[in-house]
Amino acid sequence: MTAVITPDPTTVVTPGTPTEESSTSFAGLMLRRVGSAVTTVVLSLVVLTILWISVLNVFNVSKFVGKSPVDVYNYLFTDHPAPGVRPTTMTPEMARSQALTALWKTLFDAGIGFTVGIILALLIASLFVLYKPFEFAFMPIAMLLRSVPLVAMAPVVLLIVGRGTGAIATIGAIVVLFPALVNIVLGLRSTSAEALDVIRVNGGSERTALLKVRVPSALPNFFAAVRISVPGAVVGAMLAEWLSGFVGLGGLLSGYKGVANYTGVWTIVMLSVVASIVLYSIATIVETAVLAKWGPNAGKR
Repeated sequence: MTAVITPDPTTVVTPGTPTEESSTSFAGLMLRRVGSAVTTVVLSLVVLTILWISVLNVFNVSKFVGKSPVDVYNYLFTDHPAPGVRPTTMTPEMARSQALTALWKTLFDAGIGFTVGIILALLIASLFVLYKPFEFAFMPIAMLLRSVPLVAMAPVVLLIVGRGTGAIATIGAIVVLFPALVNIVLGLRSTSAEALDVIRVNGGSERTALLKVRVPSALPNFFAAVRISVPGAVVGAMLAEWLSGFVGLGGLLSGYKGVANYTGVWTIVMLSVVASIVLYSIATIVETAVLAKWGPNAGKR
């Protein structure tokens, strides 16, 4: 006699509900991604240090101008400069305080510019997909502005907006907007025709197709834009600070250069590079988490 097992009618299985196995798989994926990101940061810093020392030695850069990683460490953490390096009156505590204060200010300004730029890119890309005439009118202007060097555009922005956080955030948003716009538009248009047909057959509008199909399909392109834009926002903020003399890494860099504090200059450059690498790695971790849950291939690990 064969036993027939019937499912309990009171048990409801909701599609998309994470099981214990999928939760474990997601946790493992995130753990691997975090480990990979940490490894990437460490290897990047090692390679950067090797290149740094090699350039100073190969080109025989003067010790007065070219500072090594040891010089930067001594500048930030000890009172005794490396042999052959002129001592400064600035204590390590003062140097760290100035550098970290400027770093947080630059990251704050870059964060505002990045957020504004990404939001504008999303809105404009969505309008491009929904309204073709808008794209025909705006895209040539966007491509023209993208071709203008940032160094040439920044002084104009400073004249219009003024010197301050608003100008710095505006320049950061400009740096982020155009590369992100191109990537997001490509992502929104990469949706399969079959998926769009399903929406249309069921009476869905273009807005429904945008939210239900196009946006999930565009997530990989969106995060590619984020990874590209994060370091760009930092560079844009520093450039604006440099030109305006405003508080931040760029302003501090300009001030250090003016008083020939080249150890401070190298310290600021090092901090900006490390911050960009760390932010890029954080973006990859967030990308992995979001794509694993809501991306076009979610659940297919």
